[in-house]
Amino acid sequence: MTLKNNLYNILSANPESQSFTIGFNPDCMIYKAHFPGKPITPGVCIIQIATELLNEISPGKKVLSSVGNAKFLAIINPLESKEVTFTFKKISEEDGFLKVSALVSDKDTVFTKLSLKYQPSCGISVR
Repeated sequence: MTLKNNLYNILSANPESQSFTIGFNPDCMIYKAHFPGKPITPGVCIIQIATELLNEISPGKKVLSSVGNAKFLAIINPLESKEVTFTFKKISEEDGFLKVSALVSDKDTVFTKLSLKYQPSCGISVR
């Protein structure tokens, strides 16, 4: 499931700083379940948003291989934090994988720090 245009919308993109400002949709069904009356953006959704935004700036679809580090430092409530910025601090290639570090913040708060590893999409492999 793609979260873009469901859970969030891209409000602006800055290719130079590799950042996106997004707005959340508090009426999204995800927030109805997580949690009724006190919506909180699930951590897995934050990681999925980072993946979708990375695919916007880096050619070719990326498949998340591993999460090296995910620090959730503050709750993202879509009623209180209507806009946040995803900034890709570092994107590098190593042994065929794309290593990414990202920061989710607004002007006052750092919400999340991520270290993610992606492989290029080349079909399904069975191990």
